[in-house]
Amino acid sequence: MNRFITTILLGIGGIFFSFQVKSQTSNFRFKMVDGSNGKRIDQGIITYEDTLGNFVKFTKIDSSMLYDQVPNTILKLSINAFDYHTYTEVISFPIHEIKYFFLKKDTSYLLSEVIVRPKNYNYLPDTVSMKVKDLRFSTDIKIEDVIKRFPGIKVDENGRITYRNKPIETVLLDGENLMESNYILAIKNIKVDEIDEIEAYDHFSENSIIAELGSSQLTALNLKFARKFSYTQSGKVDIGIVENQLNGYNLQSNSIINTKYVKTFALLSSNNFGDNLSSINYTDYRDENPLYENGPHFPLNYGGVFPNIGKLKSNRNKQFSGNLNNIFKLHSKLTLKSFTSFLSDDFSNKQSNQTSINLPENSFQISDDFNYQTLPKKWGQSVNLKFQPAQNFIIEGKYYLNDGRINYITNQVINADVGFNSQQKSNIKDYYLETLSTLKTGHTSAIQLFFQHLSSKNGLNLFMNYLHPINQTINQYLNQSYLESKFTGKWVKVWIPKKIIAETWFQSLTLDQELNSQGKKSSDFIEYRNTIHQEFKGNIRGWQYSAKVDNVQLNVDNNGLKETRKNWNMEFGLNSRMFKQNFHLNYSKSINPSYRNYYIHDTLFLDSRNKRIDSIQMGIPFLENWNAIISNNQLNKFSYQFSFTKINNQGGFITNNYLSNLFSIQKYQWQSLSTEQEQINGEVACYIKEIAVNFKLVGRHSILNFANFVNNVDLRNNKSISNELTFSAKSGYLKYFNFYEAFTIENSLFENEFSSFRNTVYKNMLQFSLTTPRIFSYLQINSFQFYQGDAFLHFINASFDIKSKKPNLIYTLSMNNLLDIRNRTFVSINDFSRTEYKNYLVGRSIKLGVQFSM
Repeated sequence: MNRFITTILLGIGGIFFSFQVKSQTSNFRFKMVDGSNGKRIDQGIITYEDTLGNFVKFTKIDSSMLYDQVPNTILKLSINAFDYHTYTEVISFPIHEIKYFFLKKDTSYLLSEVIVRPKNYNYLPDTVSMKVKDLRFSTDIKIEDVIKRFPGIKVDENGRITYRNKPIETVLLDGENLMESNYILAIKNIKVDEIDEIEAYDHFSENSIIAELGSSQLTALNLKFARKFSYTQSGKVDIGIVENQLNGYNLQSNSIINTKYVKTFALLSSNNFGDNLSSINYTDYRDENPLYENGPHFPLNYGGVFPNIGKLKSNRNKQFSGNLNNIFKLHSKLTLKSFTSFLSDDFSNKQSNQTSINLPENSFQISDDFNYQTLPKKWGQSVNLKFQPAQNFIIEGKYYLNDGRINYITNQVINADVGFNSQQKSNIKDYYLETLSTLKTGHTSAIQLFFQHLSSKNGLNLFMNYLHPINQTINQYLNQSYLESKFTGKWVKVWIPKKIIAETWFQSLTLDQELNSQGKKSSDFIEYRNTIHQEFKGNIRGWQYSAKVDNVQLNVDNNGLKETRKNWNMEFGLNSRMFKQNFHLNYSKSINPSYRNYYIHDTLFLDSRNKRIDSIQMGIPFLENWNAIISNNQLNKFSYQFSFTKINNQGGFITNNYLSNLFSIQKYQWQSLSTEQEQINGEVACYIKEIAVNFKLVGRHSILNFANFVNNVDLRNNKSISNELTFSAKSGYLKYFNFYEAFTIENSLFENEFSSFRNTVYKNMLQFSLTTPRIFSYLQINSFQFYQGDAFLHFINASFDIKSKKPNLIYTLSMNNLLDIRNRTFVSINDFSRTEYKNYLVGRSIKLGVQFSM
């Protein structure tokens, strides 16, 4: 199987690569004329997309006849011309004759301005700007409908945006970042009439000095309001049946207020369908934020995580969450931002597990049937202040508070005999402070001084009670404190605009974390790090490059185990086109910060059957990464992409555990030595115009080798091999009806000196959608065989949206997990155990709802 899939990938890659080298682009000659009088049209923008809707290129139209270079394939082009309505057509290239486009004037949609210009809108020199009235249709209701037609923009079904194939992380409202990462709520709820103009930025930064230098690689959108005051209110109400109970509800309310001096976004939501509608990450109970980039993992989990993946729901909940974001323009030079978030929830699950343990000289089986309930509460507040007394000087400050609590309750039956229950209470409180000063030292350079301080205190109270036939009670009290201070001085210099940009900085880091158990200090980790960083990046005649080198001086005291290390971190990247192909190469080698996670030196009870004696890092690990990609993103008749990745992780850690089946106890010591991973990915696709269908074949082959010692004497050379092959078909430019079909085979092998495991998984997904001006319907059928020989399990989801005659109302019907599959079995493995588990709470639901806006 391994050789078969690898041979397929390499063989197809060779065929398509040889074909691509021979293929050529062609000159596309066309004229634009007025459809009513035959007069020529000289100005506008032409945008090209592939059959999957991916952006290919766009060209400024500035003459009566244009010779444009395009790939020989099927492309969808859109023309926006001065005073004319948008023209769209699908064309199969090459075309040898002159193509005439007859454009129609539409008095309802007069195009008054289409602009591609160097512009300095407080942020950056590269801006594409278009009026909303140039892009909108009479059926458009929300600004999302218009953004989808912006040149170079693609919006996925979840509302995430890419611009020129790069992801957009920020959507500004009148130049201000009010939404942070919740911009999807803005584009899905702001009405078209509220927005006058859309701007797309390259080299985006909220710091205007850095943006003007062009050193940022980020992209962003800016929505300019049509009026000085606007108010958008939208919401959703759902009721329905969940697991045979008529008690499901979902309530949402979104408000956006825009004025010249104040901008406000408010979100309230509540549901019990098993959905996480908040903006808060459940996994470690902290939002994804750079301020935690150095923070270690807490010794214990914070409780049951939110287990939903996509539409495959597996829990019930009772959630209430809210966000309130405000921006106050206190002065032309002073801006204040205040962001507040709140979450309260109660979600639960039921599972049944069977695990086979295979350790040296001791093997046994254990089983668990348990219910768990998780009750999280979280409150967060951040205040940002930005003062720009002059064009060449900016001062910024930020304060952040995170206060969270989780109550985690379990009821468990072990080996069908022993009763067990537990209650874990976690308290988390973080304080974060940062200041940033930016001084422009010339037309092409700037200096930044950056100070950050994080103080975190995490407390945990674990109560465990063993019932019949064992009567034992355990109480465990843990407190973790974490302090981090970081000072950075950076110099940004543009030697040649866009071609050679340099960043040089010095950083000093101090980090101290302690663990107190039962009121006594049991573990302490201290780190001092000084880093000198040099980076060069730019684009020279289509060769986009980046080179980063760090000189790191590291001092670590891990519970008396001291180490001083001087090391060079490095990363090099190159993107270019040769022989009509796109190439990407990247190499990096750096210290792996995972050593901060292994500072424990105490006895910790992990759960009902595991006790950890200690865990400590032995040395500083290094991570080495190679990555190469070749593709033809501009598309000829066929498209392809192949990639190769190799990762080495050197360095080890030791953990000593008691693993118990309640009748025999074995202490084992696990020492990790090294890991090495190789992965090959391949993808080929083609579009058949006659049936309007895209076909794609995707393959993946990966090998993971990792070695470890058990009890200091038993060396395990573990090997994990995984192969995956997916064939899919997706309709292209059908007006109303579309479908997507994907069939996947996954084959996995895991083996070492003591155990061996093989499995083949089959997956199939079929989607249908029907769209008319007033109706959108959707059907998805998923089928899985999780373990070789088991019966297939099927999931069915469907939805229907109907627009009322009033454009501000939409009626919805949605159905999830319609089949009863409570006995489905999942399998997970590692180098010493194999677990089968069942999830009895499927989350079947039927919802009726209405969406409104005003």
